[in-house]
Amino acid sequence: GMPKTAAEKIFADWEEFARYGFNKSHAADYGVIAAQTAYLKAVYPAEYMTALLSVSKGETDKVAQYIDDCKSLGIRVLPPDLNRSGLDFTIEDVESEGARSEERGAKAPNGKGRSSPLAPRPSAIRFGLAAIKNVGEGAVEILVKARKAGGPFATLDDLCQRVDLRQVGKRALECLIKVGALDSFGDRGQLVEGLDQIVNASAAHFKAAESGQMMLFGGAASAETAAFAHVQLPKAKVTVTKRETLTWEKELIGLYVSDHPLQTVIEEV
Repeated sequence: GMPKTAAEKIFADWEEFARYGFNKSHAADYGVIAAQTAYLKAVYPAEYMTALLSVSKGETDKVAQYIDDCKSLGIRVLPPDLNRSGLDFTIEDVESEGARSEERGAKAPNGKGRSSPLAPRPSAIRFGLAAIKNVGEGAVEILVKARKAGGPFATLDDLCQRVDLRQVGKRALECLIKVGALDSFGDRGQLVEGLDQIVNASAAHFKAAESGQMMLFGGAASAETAAFAHVQLPKAKVTVTKRETLTWEKELIGLYVSDHPLQTVIEEV
């Protein structure tokens, strides 16, 4: 005895609810998770945001949003660095300006040392390498494994001789360079310009090692290694502007890490 229009309206309401509706037990579960994560964010903000960023590392928009949250919480997010970053986002102790001042000025009564230990250093979040576009987890694992085995890479030559960059991939290396992960080895423009030379030097080293070539006096290094040990970066044909550098960062990690296009305007205001 129900009119067709009324029945259709009721059914339409059910359909709308089914898009995102759940019963009391489901709502209770969500409530527990919300309370637990709110507690973690309030009490362990650096740890919580690090985990959240790591879980979302493949979604550039979310990463950018969560880094904004970090800024509002007073947590520094450090740029990607080949010698410091891991696969995921990681917590890193940083030295504050106040701590440096205290360390310089705090002396023991006899003037030979500090009278009391310094307060714990504040924590920052280091950008994870796998969160960079076009840099796969496989490439990052190769680099991190070599770094853990032999310590931080001292120079570009050191990197070429310890990591077979053919396995890392030219595209991944280019993206790492563009976001500043290899800034300690040279100018970004020069590194991009000399990318072929970098990969070729590494390839020559490992090809020689695979073929069993040895130095004249029986050293572990090969003749090919001796010829290609030093990577001479070419002079960049075109100077990379700050604007272009920021464009690379925005494109590959979803935010600006080295500077901001409006920084000069912000300072004037």
